[in-house]
Amino acid sequence: MKKMTMTMAMIGVVCTLSSCGKTEDLGNTQTNIEGSITEISEENPQAVSDEAETDAYEGEPHDYDVDAKLEYLPGEYDYSADYGTGKLTIEKTSNGYDISDYESESSYRFLADSSNIETIEDNRIYMKYPEQVSSDGTAVFGYYILEYGTDKIDVYYGKTSFNEAEFLYHATKKIASADELLDSFLNGSISAVDSTDLTSVFYITDLNMDSGEWDSYSVGERVDLDNDGENELIICGPYGGIYFDARGNKVYKFAAAEGTALVLSYTYYNGAVWIMYSNRSSAGFECYHMEKFEGADNLVAEMNFGEELADPDHAEAGMKYTWNDAEISYEEYTELCSKIFAAEVYTTQLK
Repeated sequence: MKKMTMTMAMIGVVCTLSSCGKTEDLGNTQTNIEGSITEISEENPQAVSDEAETDAYEGEPHDYDVDAKLEYLPGEYDYSADYGTGKLTIEKTSNGYDISDYESESSYRFLADSSNIETIEDNRIYMKYPEQVSSDGTAVFGYYILEYGTDKIDVYYGKTSFNEAEFLYHATKKIASADELLDSFLNGSISAVDSTDLTSVFYITDLNMDSGEWDSYSVGERVDLDNDGENELIICGPYGGIYFDARGNKVYKFAAAEGTALVLSYTYYNGAVWIMYSNRSSAGFECYHMEKFEGADNLVAEMNFGEELADPDHAEAGMKYTWNDAEISYEEYTELCSKIFAAEVYTTQLK
């Protein structure tokens, strides 16, 4: 990031306990992290870029979609600075997004929400935070810029404006376990990404959960569906529901049913778990497709089998049985099906 020359003395960006992270806004008394930001390194006094040198952000907020800008950022970020270590947390709530910098619930620099965001532009969140509010409603603000990238956020602070904001710390996203990520998806704090379209994201609240309707979803079991030693999450639902995988600090839609032509289930076959899609939508026709993974992003084997009329115009001609496009006998087909269907697990929403 292009740096601008700062002409003010270092004392101008020193934030004392009385002016940084201490407020009585809405009756909540906040206590600043001990040491706070009084020891910004003089060896590396970084500053925000020239593009931030505008007072526009201190006027009316710009038009922007907070959800669209922040949906990839929720999580916990760890940082270390001269004055100590801490956590930067971005969390989706029912009222929007909360952004906080704290060591504990009683020791923090700020506890902000979407209303404190002036604008989001060029991968930077401009946040005007009320650090002190007097009894007559007069506020003393701190000016924070959060510049975000892949799994990291750089935080800058200005005492009087965004223009003079200087570097505070570099925070890296905490690598959560698969179960922690799936739990965060279930409680609505993070989204899931469609693995076939990385621009498509959604939250658990976008699904019709537990309504009792035929097309509703419910939380199912956690099973190692991709043979990688970590469990995936099953959301039971119409035609078999949706399976979710957690990796790389994100939750992905791993497999999904698509109507009667692609009914989703899974089975155990030849010592591994296979994802299975079934099509029994037409009379005299059954078709099955199976996939084996070693990690949800690593498809290692596929298998197709089914039965259909040998001559659709003459039912008396009997049935034709296939396995991986090769015709097999009725006995071979029956033996194959007996192994696969005996271990099949259905994940359709139960009524």
